[in-house]
Amino acid sequence: MSSLHTSLAAALVAWLFYLLVLTVYRLFFHPLARFPGPAYAAVSRWHEWYYDVYLGGKLIFWIEHLHKVYGPIVRITPDEVHILDADLWETLYTKAGRVDKYQYMSPRFGNENSVLTTAPDALHRIRRNALNPFFSRQRIVDLQTIIKGKLDILIRKVQTAKTNGQPIVISRGFQAFAEDVIMNYTFAHDYDSLNKQDWKPILHDSFQAVSISGNMALQFPWIPKILNALPKKWLAKIEPLYDLIFRMQAIKALKSGMSDERIAKAGHTTILSELLRGDLPAEELSNLRLQDEAQLIIGAGLATTGWTLSLGIYYILSNPNVLHTLRKELNDAIPEANLRSPSQHLDWTKLERLPYLMGCVREAVRLSYSTTSRNARIFKTPIQFGDWSIPAGTPISMTIPFLNHNEEIFPNSYAFVPERWIGNPKAPNGSSLERYFVGFGKGSRSCLGINLAQAELYLTFAAMIRYFDLELFDTDKTDVDMAHDFFLPFPKLDSKGIRVLVKDDKLYQ
Repeated sequence: MSSLHTSLAAALVAWLFYLLVLTVYRLFFHPLARFPGPAYAAVSRWHEWYYDVYLGGKLIFWIEHLHKVYGPIVRITPDEVHILDADLWETLYTKAGRVDKYQYMSPRFGNENSVLTTAPDALHRIRRNALNPFFSRQRIVDLQTIIKGKLDILIRKVQTAKTNGQPIVISRGFQAFAEDVIMNYTFAHDYDSLNKQDWKPILHDSFQAVSISGNMALQFPWIPKILNALPKKWLAKIEPLYDLIFRMQAIKALKSGMSDERIAKAGHTTILSELLRGDLPAEELSNLRLQDEAQLIIGAGLATTGWTLSLGIYYILSNPNVLHTLRKELNDAIPEANLRSPSQHLDWTKLERLPYLMGCVREAVRLSYSTTSRNARIFKTPIQFGDWSIPAGTPISMTIPFLNHNEEIFPNSYAFVPERWIGNPKAPNGSSLERYFVGFGKGSRSCLGINLAQAELYLTFAAMIRYFDLELFDTDKTDVDMAHDFFLPFPKLDSKGIRVLVKDDKLYQ
């Protein structure tokens, strides 16, 4: 027994000595040792767990505080620096070309094989190039039939609420709409969430649960690996919300269902069918790979668009001047409306030419942030930022909300001001304001579904404001203000969503 005690004591001493040496190295000899930041952030990552897991998505506010204390560049972990500078964004994400992402960030959602989580640039290029054609502008223009078909269902549901005289959670309607569109485009079928009572439950609920648990998975990447190895039935019993995702991930069954007959019935090709018939290497078409890709496409397609629509409708309805100006523009542009086919007179390519509607869409995207997690890139050569030479191989991160609330670029940045985008506006430095519009990302890693999102935003905002007189019900700014960063922005967790009363409809005018 004494021999065992001696061995354990020796192992403990060795481990403590290792921690001491590692601490000294990271504080005094690491390539980032001279960079500003708190000592505890230079030594370990446990503060990430504290802010993002224990406190629930609060690391972003901690980073914001550090910049106020230390300036525009801060060492936020032993190996990573975060930068606050509007002009450097273009350098890191656009002009730099193709660079690697930070592998550490990949396990967040347990789908490390998706295009979003692919860290090496070479592999990302293969996966991204295979998906790009499905989200081209022309493809989405042609896809309007699907979008408008689902929008007609949403419009009729909102009209029914007017008849009932009861408030509706319009944010859930937007989420169901975005879900049905992307599911139909990806698989040629959907869960018909738009027709569910009160839009419950919908796939959005499942992805919300995954998003919240993502902070834990990032800190402990072995957790999703264990969960993925368990039978799906077990997991569905532990967390029933995951059941819809498991059904969606049944790639083997979906593969067998991608027949010409099914595609013909859908009236359009699907992302999955075209990937299977494309020229991707065999290893890129494995069930696991396609499962991860499908989860990414569906999750991104429903979560960000649904939230942007929800936030945008809140700001439009809460500002009488914005509402009046937008409604007048839409009434002039869409003089006709009918109940049988409400979306008949809506066309994305025409709507995006309306300046005030464009400003509303831009502001909705800017204030909804798209993603709130920091975006890290790794360069093979040193990067110069002011007096600081950042060593090659260092993860360098920036965060979309910080740029979107840069008061020098966007004065009164927390206000919804569509006018700031009208008439080829300039930033104070003379650059086009468009240069700082990063809601869809920039460069080779920018949002894959930008065209689909734009089409859904223009069509839906136009329909809701042109065809209905909506009024906010028991909803305030805390229902849209970001309170948590779970990769996506979350308001207070007890929010009941964006609720509205349908005062009148104009479908017969």
